[in-house]
Amino acid sequence: RTSRRVRKGEALSLHYVENPREVSHATRRKILFDQHRFDIGDEVSYKSFLDATMTKTGHLFNDNERGSHIFESELVGGGFPVSSREGNNNNGKVGNGENDDDLPKTQHIEKSLDDLEDMTKELQSIFKLQPAGNTDDGSFDRAAALELTVCELISASQSALGNDHHILLSRCRRLHLDSIEVLLSQCALILTEKQSIELMARFLPSAQHLLELQRRRLGRDHPDVARTCNDFSMGIQALLAH
Repeated sequence: RTSRRVRKGEALSLHYVENPREVSHATRRKILFDQHRFDIGDEVSYKSFLDATMTKTGHLFNDNERGSHIFESELVGGGFPVSSREGNNNNGKVGNGENDDDLPKTQHIEKSLDDLEDMTKELQSIFKLQPAGNTDDGSFDRAAALELTVCELISASQSALGNDHHILLSRCRRLHLDSIEVLLSQCALILTEKQSIELMARFLPSAQHLLELQRRRLGRDHPDVARTCNDFSMGIQALLAH
């Protein structure tokens, strides 16, 4: 099953990286080599791969210049980050990851995302075990703190990466939407009307930014784009209802 019409002779591609898919180039390069034994390469090799794919498929990176957008989504501070297929530190040398100071900026952000995503899943599990409408104050405080922490991560990541279209910002924005959805769906009886409106006022800009990032990198037909469009629409409807 495809999300759009496939032309005769058009190449089909498979996304090898799952859960999460939005990872830095260095992380994706290491995962693909470790698990599938092929190397997407550094800046020159990766750019050649994107150009070759565009030439062979003719459609994969077409009218919205997805090839360029995908490449741009990897840039940090205007430059392509150093990487190796074995994993590396910020000097391009192979590292063991034991010293946080040796990690590149993208890896710091990915570590924070991993931790916050685990916290979100844990909270969702806790809320499922609680009777409907009987959320305790402790769980509410954790959920509220999580949402604010994700906001801070977005701001810090934008500053560190120097690239408003970096692929990791898509993951940050999705996590922000998920954290707000937890609050609105599970803590509705605790939230005041003002708090609900403030949450939705933060939800909509994140959804809008995520939609822009996804359309540039994934195209308009991707299921992730459809999900975000639906989230954006539901957010507008919820805000207007107040």
